[in-house]
Amino acid sequence: MGGVGKTTLLKKINQELSDNANMGFDHVLFIQASQNAQLKELREEIAKKLHLPSSAGQQDIFNALKTKNIVLLLDNIWEPVDLVGLGIINPYRDDDDITKPYKYKVIFTTRSEYVCAQMRASKIIKVECLEPDEAWALSKHNANLAVIESDERINEIAKQVMNRTGGLPLALQTLGKAMSKRKTVQDWEFILDSIKNSGTEVLQGVQGSFLPILKLSDDNPPTNIQECFLLASIWGWLSKDDLLECWIGLGLIGNFDNLQQAYGKARYIFNILEEAGLLYSSDNGCVSSHDVIYEMALWIASNLGMNMNKWIVEEYDGLAEIPTENSENLRMADRVIISGIKLVPILSLQCDDLLCLMILNSSYLKNIPRGFFGQMPNLIYLDLSKSATEKLPEDIKCLVNLQYLNISSTYISSLPKELLYLSKLQYLMCRYLRWLRKVKDGLLSRLHKLTVIDLYPFGWVGPEELKKLKKHMNIKAIGMRVVSQEVLRELSCLPTTQLHIELENLSSLSFDTLSCKDHGFLNELTIESCPQLEELMMNGSQTHLNYLTINDNEKLQKISWTDISPPEHFHALKALFISECNLASFAWVLHLPSLALLNVQHCAEVKELFYVEKREIHQVSERPMFPALQYLFLVYLPKLVNISNFAVEFPQLSYLSVHVCLNLKKLPFKSGINNSQRILIDCEREWWERLDWDGATIPSHLSPSHSTKYVYEATMMKHPSSFLFSMSEQV
Repeated sequence: MGGVGKTTLLKKINQELSDNANMGFDHVLFIQASQNAQLKELREEIAKKLHLPSSAGQQDIFNALKTKNIVLLLDNIWEPVDLVGLGIINPYRDDDDITKPYKYKVIFTTRSEYVCAQMRASKIIKVECLEPDEAWALSKHNANLAVIESDERINEIAKQVMNRTGGLPLALQTLGKAMSKRKTVQDWEFILDSIKNSGTEVLQGVQGSFLPILKLSDDNPPTNIQECFLLASIWGWLSKDDLLECWIGLGLIGNFDNLQQAYGKARYIFNILEEAGLLYSSDNGCVSSHDVIYEMALWIASNLGMNMNKWIVEEYDGLAEIPTENSENLRMADRVIISGIKLVPILSLQCDDLLCLMILNSSYLKNIPRGFFGQMPNLIYLDLSKSATEKLPEDIKCLVNLQYLNISSTYISSLPKELLYLSKLQYLMCRYLRWLRKVKDGLLSRLHKLTVIDLYPFGWVGPEELKKLKKHMNIKAIGMRVVSQEVLRELSCLPTTQLHIELENLSSLSFDTLSCKDHGFLNELTIESCPQLEELMMNGSQTHLNYLTINDNEKLQKISWTDISPPEHFHALKALFISECNLASFAWVLHLPSLALLNVQHCAEVKELFYVEKREIHQVSERPMFPALQYLFLVYLPKLVNISNFAVEFPQLSYLSVHVCLNLKKLPFKSGINNSQRILIDCEREWWERLDWDGATIPSHLSPSHSTKYVYEATMMKHPSSFLFSMSEQV
């Protein structure tokens, strides 16, 4: 049965093993499966955990693990899993001399005893529902204990409600949290009557009877929160950022003054749902909900089971075409998300109810047939991102009610004039259109309701068009490429969120000119291929920058600070990529409070990464260093001889990659350091064996991995936010 606590127990095991390096495991791999999980998907998740490319196959994973002590935690498997096919050493073999000295443990959760038998589980622990005393204790823990004990009638009703759950922990927890703010007898009586009259006889299966109980935790929510919950739970493979953007694009978070505020509102709603136990962020970066919660969401979305085609979610995994019977269901749907198709159907019937359509991750979908959009006149939200689409058809103009259009990461190279018919369009998302260049003048400025324009990092708008856009009162965010200083000047008066600066004649750059002071929230900045750039001037107030890339600026040798310290200026910076410049030291990053990833490569003059003058060492050492740094990449630094000229602490570091740093002889880790967190060192074997430990033994919490062929893929200068996200969702 779902909801009894199997996942909770497995997460507890994962936490205990991960936090204690003394348990003797080199890798603790927690993998969340799903009802239709494929072997390839599980391998990709394992590869991510091992910092291998997602394309790593069975043999690659096997080679990375064969001389390691590992424990694999597989959560929620519905079918037997071929462990050898995953690349995991066969735990039943005892004749392999290479792997025999090492520990290989597999722990999995499932609802099926058949799966346990097929997986040859050596020990089976059946997790049951709680006994009445335990259920009552859990109820009181999640509800408001003071209220329950304040009135005998409330206490009596609370016990009756608890009895109706059958001791299912998920129902007790979710309902308890929902009732924690109910303070009157009338509130509790209403809940009890609602459960009694919930019509559970219409539901199928043992768990069906719990759906109305769980639904009570979602009744009477603040405006649009229920819709946010349904989207998140039913569309379970969206990343958290994509989900928040979806909520914003559908208008579910209400009005906002700037994009920072919009995401703040969306995160607030997400936190409410997460605290209520209805959603959680999974290890693969997607938003998930418990299987039982998902069933409840589907039940609510289908008008309590009356219309199962109202919301359609289908993964086709490269299927040439949507089956005819499925395409016919589109005419009854108002929310549709489809993934992995090669052809979209030619619709013979009008889809008047369709409001939201997402066709995602369809790498073979090149063409959308003429007339397809003409059958959905009321569509307000269209997402075609991460598909191979090369061109928008002319009948895109039929979507006169469209408010949100996302064509990011497609092969579309120009925006058609037919977009002018989309008079209600508010959000135009054209991120990572590699072949997009300048958008025609007069196109965007004539879409008077545009609120968010995202052309980053390849597309741009000319200065005359920007002048017209400045007159729009609605523009709240714009991201694009900067190809001239005139464009840069015009953008300084607009609320920029993402900029890719590539200017030939730029000798210095001041950060306080990059975004409108009143409404700008620059989140991502790339400064690339500026051959005359010598100085970056960090001045003004705090920035909201999360991702900063400085690449191929060969004359850049100075970063100056005015009226503000680096930790204040970059208080939100998560990822910093620096490559091909003449900066000699990066000591200014030592105290950045949010920095999780630092990548430095191809900087020929760096001798000491974090160099501090002797007179300043004491002052620098008094403050916490790298409070959030988890990932450090050092690649092709030919003159690097020291990480620092003083003792540096890395309290959160879990991954260090060092490649082609031939003069680096020491690492700032000593065997005497009591560090319970294991650090994976990705490096060449020869370099590792030449390291000088000053006569001490190699610290036990350091785990070398000599996977040279992977490091260059891993450290390519790519989209910083997606790179950091792929490394760890914890950031």
